[in-house]
Amino acid sequence: MEQFIRLKNGYKMPKIGLGTFNLKKEETKDIVLEALKLGYRHIETAPIYLNEQEIGDAIKTSEIDRYDLFITSKIPPHIKNYESTIKVARKTMENLKVDYLDALLINNPVPWGKEDEDFSKENLEVWRALETLYDEEVVGAIGVSNFDINDLEKLLPFVRIKPHINQLGIFVGHTMDPLRAYCEKNDIVIQGHSPLARGRIFQLNELQECAMKHEMSSAQIAIRYVLDKNVYPIVKASTINHLKENLVLNMSMPEGWTNILDQIHQDVRDYKPPYAKRIL
Repeated sequence: MEQFIRLKNGYKMPKIGLGTFNLKKEETKDIVLEALKLGYRHIETAPIYLNEQEIGDAIKTSEIDRYDLFITSKIPPHIKNYESTIKVARKTMENLKVDYLDALLINNPVPWGKEDEDFSKENLEVWRALETLYDEEVVGAIGVSNFDINDLEKLLPFVRIKPHINQLGIFVGHTMDPLRAYCEKNDIVIQGHSPLARGRIFQLNELQECAMKHEMSSAQIAIRYVLDKNVYPIVKASTINHLKENLVLNMSMPEGWTNILDQIHQDVRDYKPPYAKRIL
């Protein structure tokens, strides 16, 4: 896991992170500990995951130097003002038993259930709070999650510090090429949540065929695919075998290996409206 990407401010972020969304509370500490033993150094969490204290316990028990870890957290979608953002960020650090976060993101452009409303002014207030935390050096990098081009264009012209990160759901069949190009143009690195599309990716026959051809699992192919798109995945696992399986950084692939998968244009998720419009 000695591979990193440098954000535009020079901050180093590991190319693969462990996602902790939907981990069972009673299993979180053990899973995070196992991941750290295997070499994971990027842990992604959020207050709405309800597992910050367990992650903090795992980090403390691991005795790994804090400097060697990268922790991403996210401001909940319903928090849309300066004061609450500061309060939530400090509470997150308290729960995780750390004195700084490596990355802090706005979790979504709008609160869940309000997908047709415009929260651009409120997002600027949240961003102002993130800039404050960044200036105080208790946050190493700041960013957003699930922001499309329209959302970013309502933010970028009015901020002092542009986002370092945009966390997006990118996977085979859902590569969001225009948005990725826009982020690259603006020096915004993409963290990729849900590289396996919450398991739905495995229904793609082409993925299975590609896995057989390269003697890899379908999960490994899917994760390696987004890495080859310069998207840095947040992977999930609940077993040691899956934790090991997700470590695909050192697997060499032949030139042009993604060509067949690039022909797939199908979002395999089955989110129902209105959420389909906002969960990128």
